[in-house]
Amino acid sequence: MLPRIPRVLARSFTSARALRVEAQKEAQQTITETATSEAPKAETPAEVESTASDVDFINDIHNEAVKMTRSAEKELDRTLHEILTGETTSPLTERLSKNETLRSELKQFVEDYTLNLHKQKLAQESKRTLGSQVSDTFPHLEPSLKNEPYTTQELFLRKKFIEKQNGRIGAIVKDVYIPHREVAAPPSVGELSVAKLLAAGAHLGHSKSLYRSSNQKFIYGEYKGIHIIDLEQTLQYLKRACNVAEGVASKGGIVLFVGTREGSERILEKAATRCGGYYVSNKWVPGTLTNSTEISKWARMEVTMGDLPTGRELSITEQKTIVKPDLIVVLNPTENRVLLQEAMQTRVPTIGIIDTDSEASLVTYPIPANDDSTRAVTLIAGVLSKAAQAGQQARLRAYQQHVASQAPVAAETTL
Repeated sequence: MLPRIPRVLARSFTSARALRVEAQKEAQQTITETATSEAPKAETPAEVESTASDVDFINDIHNEAVKMTRSAEKELDRTLHEILTGETTSPLTERLSKNETLRSELKQFVEDYTLNLHKQKLAQESKRTLGSQVSDTFPHLEPSLKNEPYTTQELFLRKKFIEKQNGRIGAIVKDVYIPHREVAAPPSVGELSVAKLLAAGAHLGHSKSLYRSSNQKFIYGEYKGIHIIDLEQTLQYLKRACNVAEGVASKGGIVLFVGTREGSERILEKAATRCGGYYVSNKWVPGTLTNSTEISKWARMEVTMGDLPTGRELSITEQKTIVKPDLIVVLNPTENRVLLQEAMQTRVPTIGIIDTDSEASLVTYPIPANDDSTRAVTLIAGVLSKAAQAGQQARLRAYQQHVASQAPVAAETTL
């Protein structure tokens, strides 16, 4: 269907009716060249149009345009072009010459809806596929034809437009538990909650047939033959263990992370590196703490409270002395009972993840949780290392303040 007539042209419907009458007269003369003069006289178009309203007149034009064939459209365009350019003489031409306003409106109408119709269709197509703001932002962008491939600029704009439209689809989910983030960026103990422990699967225990009476206070209940760990107590005991780790690191103590299960090496490495500690990911060598001959050949050096080497040579007695860790964090105590017994003999405090089948009395600071869940182990190890890191940073800040305060005293002494 052809576009509707402009408002200015519609306001001049009286003159347009006259033009339509003249056009119909010329069409009747062309069609009825062979007709006889005895044909009954038809009602004049002016009489018919006099009773029609403005809306009916415009609707009639559109209805007639729909019924026109392509050849008739081309013939009408050619006739209008000849009339407007003055290439032919007709009563319609004389009428247009008398009304310059109507002539300019009709000429603009023909240019917009016949000559520039193809460009308008391309603009509408680009607006639909590239967005409505393309013409305003990129006024010099030439849309490609339908039989031509998209240009680089059009492909870029189409991509942006599709991303903008599809970005509104769906919902934005917040507070989602993402397990792999706990390795590189674990939460602090203040950010930890029961919901995070529950999402990590820390509440799942073992079968009630593996129940140990020493863990009765950690069990919340039973579900389908499996004990459920009370996460409120898990959070409480974990906060206590974090305070211990922070205190040991703040006094320059050595924190050792031990986990001998497959797949825990990356967790241990990240945790030990974060707080400046050490880790053991392989099988624990029996006698490492109780037998000095096992580790007497390891290289040793003396460091300051700022973890800087002093450069002093150690004596023979100091080199043979065992360097024991000040705190051991065990991720799987059930499989490292030898380590726990050595720690008890050498009076080294331990922190361990105690499942429902583990013995809590072997660990100094137990944390009731599921030690078989990689997510739970990663979360707990990350929280403990974050607490030890806070203690280490506090120690380094205090050491730097001490060094800065001693600098003026040393300068006065030299003078």
